[in-house]
Amino acid sequence: MTYVKITDCEKNPFTGNLWNYLTVDGYTKRSGAPTNKMVKIEGSNRWYRVYQFCVSNTGTLFIKTKDNPFLIVQSWQV
Repeated sequence: MTYVKITDCEKNPFTGNLWNYLTVDGYTKRSGAPTNKMVKIEGSNRWYRVYQFCVSNTGTLFIKTKDNPFLIVQSWQV
């Protein structure tokens, strides 16, 4: 598991169809469901969308980069 260091955070509503990211049962697919948060990480000027992967009542927040498709974001930083 790799955690990222957040340098900036902003709210940016997701305007796509959220149902494309959910299963019939209401759980997120393996790709994760996009949230309304965007973050900048240490060493980059790019904004990344925060995704949530949830298989039970708890979820994991993560971002996807070119080098790593699963960098974990700590919820208290967002």
